[in-house]
Amino acid sequence: MLRRVFFQSEQFSSYTKIPKSPRTPGLLMEERIASVELDPLLLPFVEAIDEAAAQACLEDLILSVSPNVKKIVSRNEDDYQESLQQIIKALWQCRNNPRQYAIGDLQRYAAVAASHVTRRHWRTERPAYHALRESLRHTLCNNNRFALWKSSEREWHCGLAAVRDIPPTSSSRLTKLMQQPLACDEAILPGRDIQRVTQAELLDAIFVWLGHAVSFNALVKIIFALRRIEELTPISNNDDENKRSWTETMSSDEPAPDEEAGWRQFLEKLWAEIEQLPPLQRIAYLLNFTAGNGSLEIFWLYGVASMRRIGATLGLSDEQFTRAWADYEPIQEQAARLTGYDEKFALLWRCLPLNDQTIARLIGTERQKVINLRKAAGDRLARRLAAFQSAA
Repeated sequence: MLRRVFFQSEQFSSYTKIPKSPRTPGLLMEERIASVELDPLLLPFVEAIDEAAAQACLEDLILSVSPNVKKIVSRNEDDYQESLQQIIKALWQCRNNPRQYAIGDLQRYAAVAASHVTRRHWRTERPAYHALRESLRHTLCNNNRFALWKSSEREWHCGLAAVRDIPPTSSSRLTKLMQQPLACDEAILPGRDIQRVTQAELLDAIFVWLGHAVSFNALVKIIFALRRIEELTPISNNDDENKRSWTETMSSDEPAPDEEAGWRQFLEKLWAEIEQLPPLQRIAYLLNFTAGNGSLEIFWLYGVASMRRIGATLGLSDEQFTRAWADYEPIQEQAARLTGYDEKFALLWRCLPLNDQTIARLIGTERQKVINLRKAAGDRLARRLAAFQSAA
């Protein structure tokens, strides 16, 4: 269930308690991190006075990267656990020797580690899937009718060249194509055999039929199913899933129809609790919202909270809006002409999620305070929504 992505805590205890070598004594903080670009998020962990304190910091760090890792590995539990183990090992190395093993950007490091794990498993466990993926990438990049681009969130999107840089959207056709791909082949290519058309013809037909861009990962899954490709090896260690082919186990990025009501109910409860957060916690949590699908849009896509309601819940002042624009030079001129709150928030929405430094400037505090505020908000929400989590 998607709701599991929002709150994870005890499940990391087994991952973080791994054998580790003793720390190198006798080095002061200034000596250890001098001339080393270390992510400020890692300082509490690196400078923890004992192993118990370091363990607590480590668990917080793993919680912060786990949503992105899970998203990259597409909820594959084996890849997820292996990725976390690699990240944990690197973090302990960084703590023991910050000079040699400094991590400058923890989130980026975690994403790269997860990508490497996933790609390696694709090559060894899913050769046909990997071959199709590389073939599609080549076609998209070498045919002028198509486009493949990377979003600001570092996700690959694709579609007709005319819609380049327009983010993918949800639609009933995409949902049906993800959930029942073999039921769509006649609609996509009427009277033609999808098995016999060229890859370019199939891509063109899919993009035209959908009418919008899609994520590259979703496209690979769709064509893998439409082409009736089968791997000789199972895609999961789960006994039930081992009995089914890839086309039968392929899941949508969205909840299935029978789950959607429960998912909306969960989001409604979550939003009600967000509105009860202290003001600064709300700002730190919502302006860098990375839970679930990683976008505040999830609330209005499910009819839980409109953009106007989200903006009203944040309650930003004119001075705070002005501080936010400081990091976004291309829109400063446009921002200066806006007078209404809803207009200003709509412009700010285009910049979300904001980085911690920008949020810190916006509320007049330090970056670490923003991180602490967000953590406090997440902990409170987790406690309040424990019943929903256990029911997931």
